[in-house]
Amino acid sequence: MEIDGESNNCWRRLRVGCAKKKTLVLLVFVTLIYLVLHWDVTKCADFLERPHENHRIRLKPAASPAFNVFDLGPQDYQRLVDLNDFYFTIIDPEICNAPVFLLVLVSSAPDHLHQRLNIRTTWGHRRTEVRIFFVLGRVQDNNLQRDIENESEIYRDIIQGNFLEAYRNLTYKTMTAFKFMLYHCEKASYVLKMDDDAFVNMPLLLNFLKNDLSVYGTDNLFLCNDMTGSPVIRDAHSKWYVSEMDLPGDVYPSYCAGWYVLLSPDVLFRLYESTQKLKYLSIDDALIYGIAAQECNLIHTDFSRYTLAFRRLDLLFNGTYDWLPLLFGAPNMNPEQIKNCWLFFRTRPVLASLRGALGT
Repeated sequence: MEIDGESNNCWRRLRVGCAKKKTLVLLVFVTLIYLVLHWDVTKCADFLERPHENHRIRLKPAASPAFNVFDLGPQDYQRLVDLNDFYFTIIDPEICNAPVFLLVLVSSAPDHLHQRLNIRTTWGHRRTEVRIFFVLGRVQDNNLQRDIENESEIYRDIIQGNFLEAYRNLTYKTMTAFKFMLYHCEKASYVLKMDDDAFVNMPLLLNFLKNDLSVYGTDNLFLCNDMTGSPVIRDAHSKWYVSEMDLPGDVYPSYCAGWYVLLSPDVLFRLYESTQKLKYLSIDDALIYGIAAQECNLIHTDFSRYTLAFRRLDLLFNGTYDWLPLLFGAPNMNPEQIKNCWLFFRTRPVLASLRGALGT
Protein backbone atom coordinates (compact mmCIF):
# COMPACT_ATOMS: atom_id res chain seq x y z
CA MET A 1 0.00 0.00 0.00
CA GLU A 2 2.84 2.42 0.79
CA ILE A 3 4.42 1.71 -2.52
CA ASP A 4 1.11 2.40 -4.28
CA GLY A 5 0.69 5.67 -2.35
CA GLU A 6 4.16 6.87 -3.27
CA SER A 7 3.55 5.91 -6.85
CA ASN A 8 0.32 7.91 -6.88
CA ASN A 9 2.08 10.93 -5.36
CA CYS A 10 4.84 10.74 -7.95
CA TRP A 11 2.27 10.43 -10.69
CA ARG A 12 0.39 13.48 -9.41
CA ARG A 13 3.62 15.50 -9.20
CA LEU A 14 4.53 14.43 -12.71
CA ARG A 15 1.12 15.49 -14.03
CA VAL A 16 1.37 18.89 -12.31
CA GLY A 17 4.87 19.38 -13.70
CA CYS A 18 3.73 18.51 -17.22
CA ALA A 19 0.76 20.86 -16.93
CA LYS A 20 3.06 23.72 -15.88
CA LYS A 21 5.38 23.02 -18.79
CA LYS A 22 2.46 22.96 -21.22
CA THR A 23 1.21 26.26 -19.82
CA LEU A 24 4.68 27.80 -20.18
CA VAL A 25 5.02 26.58 -23.77
CA LEU A 26 1.56 27.94 -24.59
CA LEU A 27 2.44 31.35 -23.10
CA VAL A 28 5.67 31.50 -25.11
CA PHE A 29 3.79 30.54 -28.30
CA VAL A 30 1.10 33.19 -27.75
CA THR A 31 3.78 35.81 -27.03
CA LEU A 32 5.62 34.98 -30.26
CA ILE A 33 2.40 35.22 -32.29
CA TYR A 34 1.64 38.61 -30.72
CA LEU A 35 5.12 39.93 -31.54
CA VAL A 36 4.86 38.77 -35.15
CA LEU A 37 1.46 40.39 -35.65
CA HIS A 38 2.31 43.64 -33.88
CA TRP A 39 5.97 44.11 -34.75
CA ASP A 40 5.28 46.75 -37.38
CA VAL A 41 3.26 48.80 -34.91
CA THR A 42 6.05 49.01 -32.37
CA LYS A 43 8.66 49.49 -35.04
CA CYS A 44 7.11 52.44 -36.83
CA ALA A 45 4.57 53.96 -34.46
CA ASP A 46 6.48 57.23 -34.32
CA PHE A 47 6.53 57.43 -38.12
CA LEU A 48 2.80 56.82 -38.40
CA GLU A 49 1.94 59.40 -35.76
CA ARG A 50 3.77 62.06 -37.69
CA PRO A 51 1.46 63.07 -40.61
CA HIS A 52 -1.69 65.17 -40.21
CA GLU A 53 -2.65 65.65 -36.55
CA ASN A 54 -6.19 64.46 -37.31
CA HIS A 55 -5.08 61.52 -39.43
CA ARG A 56 -3.75 58.40 -37.77
CA ILE A 57 -2.89 55.28 -39.74
CA ARG A 58 -3.99 52.15 -37.94
CA LEU A 59 -2.26 48.86 -38.64
CA LYS A 60 -4.51 45.83 -38.64
CA PRO A 61 -4.01 42.10 -38.06
CA ALA A 62 -3.73 39.70 -40.96
CA ALA A 63 -6.90 38.88 -42.91
CA SER A 64 -8.91 41.59 -41.14
CA PRO A 65 -11.77 42.67 -43.48
CA ALA A 66 -11.73 46.36 -44.40
CA PHE A 67 -15.30 46.67 -45.66
CA ASN A 68 -18.47 44.80 -46.51
CA VAL A 69 -19.59 45.48 -50.07
CA PHE A 70 -23.10 44.26 -49.25
CA ASP A 71 -23.53 47.40 -47.14
CA LEU A 72 -23.79 49.32 -50.42
CA GLY A 73 -27.13 47.74 -51.27
CA PRO A 74 -28.34 45.43 -54.05
CA GLN A 75 -28.64 48.17 -56.70
CA ASP A 76 -25.17 49.63 -56.24
CA TYR A 77 -23.39 47.50 -58.84
CA GLN A 78 -25.54 48.98 -61.62
CA ARG A 79 -25.29 52.53 -60.29
CA LEU A 80 -22.45 55.00 -60.85
CA VAL A 81 -23.13 58.33 -59.13
CA ASP A 82 -26.07 59.57 -61.27
CA LEU A 83 -26.01 56.70 -63.81
CA ASN A 84 -28.47 53.89 -63.10
CA ASP A 85 -27.54 51.60 -65.99
CA PHE A 86 -23.81 51.17 -65.48
CA TYR A 87 -21.98 48.02 -66.51
CA PHE A 88 -18.44 46.97 -67.40
CA THR A 89 -17.95 46.56 -71.15
CA ILE A 90 -14.55 44.91 -70.65
CA ILE A 91 -13.80 42.98 -67.48
CA ASP A 92 -12.66 39.55 -66.39
CA PRO A 93 -14.57 39.05 -63.11
CA GLU A 94 -12.14 36.34 -61.97
CA ILE A 95 -8.92 38.17 -62.84
CA CYS A 96 -8.27 39.48 -59.33
CA ASN A 97 -9.75 36.84 -57.04
CA ALA A 98 -6.48 36.03 -55.29
CA PRO A 99 -5.01 38.26 -52.57
CA VAL A 100 -2.80 41.04 -53.92
CA PHE A 101 -0.47 43.23 -51.90
CA LEU A 102 -0.71 46.38 -54.04
CA LEU A 103 -3.48 47.06 -56.54
CA VAL A 104 -2.68 49.85 -59.02
CA LEU A 105 -5.61 51.41 -60.88
CA VAL A 106 -4.51 53.64 -63.76
CA SER A 107 -6.88 56.08 -65.44
CA SER A 108 -6.00 55.98 -69.13
CA ALA A 109 -7.40 57.49 -72.32
CA PRO A 110 -8.54 54.80 -74.78
CA ASP A 111 -6.07 55.91 -77.48
CA HIS A 112 -3.11 55.95 -75.06
CA LEU A 113 -1.84 52.54 -76.16
CA HIS A 114 1.76 53.76 -76.17
CA GLN A 115 1.48 55.13 -72.63
CA ARG A 116 0.09 51.81 -71.38
CA LEU A 117 2.82 49.82 -73.12
CA ASN A 118 5.41 52.15 -71.62
CA ILE A 119 4.08 51.56 -68.11
CA ARG A 120 3.97 47.77 -68.62
CA THR A 121 7.64 47.74 -69.62
CA THR A 122 8.93 50.21 -67.02
CA TRP A 123 7.67 50.83 -63.49
CA GLY A 124 4.61 48.61 -64.02
CA HIS A 125 6.40 45.49 -65.23
CA ARG A 126 4.98 42.24 -63.90
CA ARG A 127 5.46 41.48 -60.18
CA THR A 128 3.78 38.73 -58.21
CA GLU A 129 2.72 41.10 -55.41
CA VAL A 130 1.43 43.93 -57.63
CA ARG A 131 -1.53 43.98 -60.03
CA ILE A 132 -2.01 46.87 -62.45
CA PHE A 133 -5.22 47.62 -64.34
CA PHE A 134 -5.97 50.41 -66.82
CA VAL A 135 -9.42 51.98 -66.61
CA LEU A 136 -11.07 53.36 -69.76
CA GLY A 137 -14.39 54.76 -70.91
CA ARG A 138 -16.49 53.73 -73.89
CA VAL A 139 -15.40 54.87 -77.37
CA GLN A 140 -17.48 55.46 -80.49
CA ASP A 141 -14.71 54.54 -82.93
CA ASN A 142 -15.22 50.86 -83.80
CA ASN A 143 -11.62 50.39 -84.94
CA LEU A 144 -10.28 51.83 -81.70
CA GLN A 145 -12.65 49.62 -79.71
CA ARG A 146 -11.34 46.54 -81.54
CA ASP A 147 -7.78 47.63 -80.75
CA ILE A 148 -8.69 47.96 -77.07
CA GLU A 149 -10.34 44.54 -77.05
CA ASN A 150 -7.27 42.98 -78.68
CA GLU A 151 -5.06 44.70 -76.13
CA SER A 152 -7.24 43.33 -73.35
CA GLU A 153 -6.96 39.78 -74.71
CA ILE A 154 -3.17 40.04 -74.78
CA TYR A 155 -2.50 41.71 -71.43
CA ARG A 156 -5.68 41.03 -69.44
CA ASP A 157 -5.34 44.35 -67.63
CA ILE A 158 -8.06 46.52 -69.23
CA ILE A 159 -11.18 47.63 -67.36
CA GLN A 160 -13.74 49.52 -69.45
CA GLY A 161 -17.01 51.07 -68.31
CA ASN A 162 -20.02 51.89 -70.47
CA PHE A 163 -19.84 55.66 -69.86
CA LEU A 164 -18.61 57.76 -72.79
CA GLU A 165 -14.92 58.64 -72.67
CA ALA A 166 -14.72 62.41 -72.13
CA TYR A 167 -12.83 64.82 -69.91
CA ARG A 168 -15.97 65.82 -68.04
CA ASN A 169 -16.65 62.13 -67.34
CA LEU A 170 -13.47 61.56 -65.34
CA THR A 171 -15.49 61.17 -62.15
CA TYR A 172 -17.16 58.14 -63.74
CA LYS A 173 -13.74 56.72 -64.59
CA THR A 174 -12.36 57.02 -61.07
CA MET A 175 -15.55 55.58 -59.61
CA THR A 176 -15.38 52.70 -62.11
CA ALA A 177 -11.87 51.97 -60.84
CA PHE A 178 -13.12 52.02 -57.25
CA LYS A 179 -16.11 49.81 -58.13
CA PHE A 180 -13.78 47.26 -59.75
CA MET A 181 -11.68 47.10 -56.60
CA LEU A 182 -14.63 46.75 -54.24
CA TYR A 183 -16.48 44.08 -56.23
CA HIS A 184 -13.70 42.23 -58.06
CA CYS A 185 -10.38 42.84 -56.27
CA GLU A 186 -11.45 43.13 -52.64
CA LYS A 187 -8.46 41.17 -51.31
CA ALA A 188 -5.99 43.98 -52.04
CA SER A 189 -3.97 45.19 -49.05
CA TYR A 190 -3.21 48.62 -50.56
CA VAL A 191 -4.59 50.58 -53.52
CA LEU A 192 -2.74 53.11 -55.65
CA LYS A 193 -4.87 55.23 -57.98
CA MET A 194 -2.77 56.72 -60.80
CA ASP A 195 -2.89 58.59 -64.09
CA ASP A 196 -1.06 57.13 -67.09
CA ASP A 197 1.29 60.12 -67.29
CA ALA A 198 2.98 59.61 -63.91
CA PHE A 199 5.93 57.59 -62.60
CA VAL A 200 6.16 55.31 -59.57
CA ASN A 201 9.41 54.29 -57.89
CA MET A 202 7.94 50.85 -57.27
CA PRO A 203 10.80 49.20 -55.31
CA LEU A 204 10.87 52.06 -52.78
CA LEU A 205 7.07 52.21 -52.60
CA LEU A 206 6.88 48.50 -51.79
CA ASN A 207 9.53 48.88 -49.09
CA PHE A 208 7.62 51.80 -47.61
CA LEU A 209 4.40 49.80 -47.48
CA LYS A 210 6.04 46.69 -46.04
CA ASN A 211 8.59 48.17 -43.66
CA ASP A 212 7.17 51.54 -42.63
CA LEU A 213 3.56 50.40 -42.62
CA SER A 214 2.64 46.70 -42.58
CA VAL A 215 2.70 43.62 -44.79
CA TYR A 216 -0.88 43.04 -43.66
CA GLY A 217 -2.23 46.40 -44.81
CA THR A 218 -3.53 49.35 -42.81
CA ASP A 219 -6.67 51.29 -42.08
CA ASN A 220 -7.12 55.04 -42.58
CA LEU A 221 -4.34 55.41 -45.18
CA PHE A 222 -4.95 58.43 -47.44
CA LEU A 223 -1.75 59.89 -48.96
CA CYS A 224 -1.46 62.28 -51.91
CA ASN A 225 -0.33 65.73 -53.01
CA ASP A 226 -2.48 68.26 -51.18
CA MET A 227 -4.59 70.80 -53.05
CA THR A 228 -5.75 73.34 -50.49
CA GLY A 229 -7.25 76.68 -51.48
CA SER A 230 -7.97 75.79 -55.11
CA PRO A 231 -10.51 78.22 -56.60
CA VAL A 232 -13.68 77.04 -58.32
CA ILE A 233 -13.40 78.04 -62.00
CA ARG A 234 -16.42 80.01 -63.21
CA ASP A 235 -15.16 80.68 -66.75
CA ALA A 236 -17.60 78.81 -68.99
CA HIS A 237 -14.89 78.33 -71.64
CA SER A 238 -12.59 76.44 -69.27
CA LYS A 239 -12.56 72.64 -69.14
CA TRP A 240 -12.56 73.02 -65.34
CA TYR A 241 -15.72 75.15 -65.39
CA VAL A 242 -18.22 74.53 -62.59
CA SER A 243 -21.43 76.53 -62.32
CA GLU A 244 -22.64 78.19 -59.14
CA MET A 245 -25.67 75.91 -59.30
CA ASP A 246 -23.50 72.78 -59.30
CA LEU A 247 -21.22 74.00 -56.53
CA PRO A 248 -21.66 77.23 -54.56
CA GLY A 249 -18.69 78.98 -53.03
CA ASP A 250 -15.40 80.25 -54.40
CA VAL A 251 -12.96 77.63 -53.09
CA TYR A 252 -12.97 73.84 -53.12
CA PRO A 253 -12.53 71.93 -49.88
CA SER A 254 -9.00 70.66 -49.41
CA TYR A 255 -8.54 67.72 -51.80
CA CYS A 256 -5.97 65.46 -53.47
CA ALA A 257 -4.30 65.99 -56.82
CA GLY A 258 -5.47 62.81 -58.49
CA TRP A 259 -2.39 61.89 -60.51
CA TYR A 260 -1.50 59.60 -57.61
CA VAL A 261 -3.44 58.74 -54.46
CA LEU A 262 -2.39 55.95 -52.08
CA LEU A 263 -5.29 54.41 -50.16
CA SER A 264 -6.16 51.65 -47.77
CA PRO A 265 -9.26 49.67 -48.84
CA ASP A 266 -11.40 51.02 -46.00
CA VAL A 267 -10.73 54.60 -47.12
CA LEU A 268 -11.50 53.73 -50.74
CA PHE A 269 -14.77 52.16 -49.62
CA ARG A 270 -15.79 55.25 -47.64
CA LEU A 271 -14.89 57.61 -50.51
CA TYR A 272 -16.87 55.48 -52.96
CA GLU A 273 -19.87 55.17 -50.65
CA SER A 274 -19.91 58.91 -49.99
CA THR A 275 -19.51 59.90 -53.66
CA GLN A 276 -22.36 57.60 -54.69
CA LYS A 277 -24.69 59.78 -52.61
CA LEU A 278 -23.55 63.13 -54.02
CA LYS A 279 -24.56 65.21 -57.01
CA TYR A 280 -22.30 64.57 -60.00
CA LEU A 281 -19.40 66.98 -60.49
CA SER A 282 -16.99 66.70 -63.42
CA ILE A 283 -13.94 67.75 -61.36
CA ASP A 284 -13.27 64.24 -60.09
CA ASP A 285 -10.41 65.02 -57.73
CA ALA A 286 -12.34 67.77 -55.97
CA LEU A 287 -15.55 65.73 -55.73
CA ILE A 288 -14.12 62.39 -54.60
CA TYR A 289 -11.04 63.37 -52.59
CA GLY A 290 -12.41 66.67 -51.32
CA ILE A 291 -16.19 66.98 -51.05
CA ALA A 292 -16.92 63.28 -50.53
CA ALA A 293 -13.99 62.94 -48.14
CA GLN A 294 -15.31 65.87 -46.12
CA GLU A 295 -18.77 64.27 -46.02
CA CYS A 296 -17.38 61.10 -44.44
CA ASN A 297 -14.81 62.85 -42.20
CA LEU A 298 -11.70 61.63 -44.01
CA ILE A 299 -8.54 63.72 -43.98
CA HIS A 300 -5.69 63.11 -46.41
CA THR A 301 -2.00 63.48 -45.60
CA ASP A 302 0.19 65.55 -47.91
CA PHE A 303 3.00 63.40 -49.33
CA SER A 304 4.37 65.88 -51.87
CA ARG A 305 7.85 65.97 -50.36
CA TYR A 306 8.35 62.42 -51.67
CA THR A 307 7.52 63.44 -55.25
CA LEU A 308 9.03 65.43 -58.12
CA ALA A 309 6.03 67.76 -58.23
CA PHE A 310 7.18 71.41 -58.30
CA ARG A 311 10.76 70.23 -58.88
CA ARG A 312 12.81 70.31 -62.07
CA LEU A 313 12.95 66.86 -63.62
CA ASP A 314 16.34 67.46 -65.27
CA LEU A 315 17.94 68.00 -61.86
CA LEU A 316 17.07 64.42 -60.92
CA PHE A 317 19.70 63.07 -63.28
CA ASN A 318 22.64 65.24 -62.16
CA GLY A 319 22.50 64.22 -58.50
CA THR A 320 20.70 67.30 -57.16
CA TYR A 321 17.97 65.17 -55.59
CA ASP A 322 20.14 62.28 -54.39
CA TRP A 323 19.24 63.22 -50.81
CA LEU A 324 15.52 62.97 -51.57
CA PRO A 325 13.68 59.62 -51.23
CA LEU A 326 11.35 59.92 -54.22
CA LEU A 327 8.32 57.65 -54.41
CA PHE A 328 6.57 59.36 -57.32
CA GLY A 329 7.46 61.52 -60.29
CA ALA A 330 5.33 64.47 -61.34
CA PRO A 331 2.05 64.92 -63.20
CA ASN A 332 1.93 65.27 -66.99
CA MET A 333 5.09 63.30 -67.72
CA ASN A 334 5.58 61.97 -71.24
CA PRO A 335 6.54 58.31 -71.89
CA GLU A 336 10.19 59.17 -72.49
CA GLN A 337 10.46 61.01 -69.16
CA ILE A 338 8.80 58.09 -67.38
CA LYS A 339 11.20 55.63 -68.97
CA ASN A 340 14.22 57.79 -68.12
CA CYS A 341 13.13 57.98 -64.48
CA TRP A 342 12.70 54.22 -64.37
CA LEU A 343 16.15 53.65 -65.89
CA PHE A 344 17.68 56.12 -63.45
CA PHE A 345 16.23 54.51 -60.33
CA ARG A 346 17.20 51.04 -61.54
CA THR A 347 20.84 52.06 -61.03
CA ARG A 348 20.28 53.50 -57.55
CA PRO A 349 20.27 51.69 -54.21
CA VAL A 350 16.79 51.22 -52.77
CA LEU A 351 16.13 52.44 -49.24
CA ALA A 352 14.64 49.80 -46.98
CA SER A 353 12.53 52.43 -45.24
CA LEU A 354 11.57 56.10 -45.29
CA ARG A 355 12.17 56.35 -41.56
CA GLY A 356 15.06 58.70 -40.98
CA ALA A 357 14.68 60.25 -44.43
CA LEU A 358 14.53 64.05 -44.67
CA GLY A 359 15.59 64.26 -41.04
CA THR A 360 12.40 62.58 -39.82
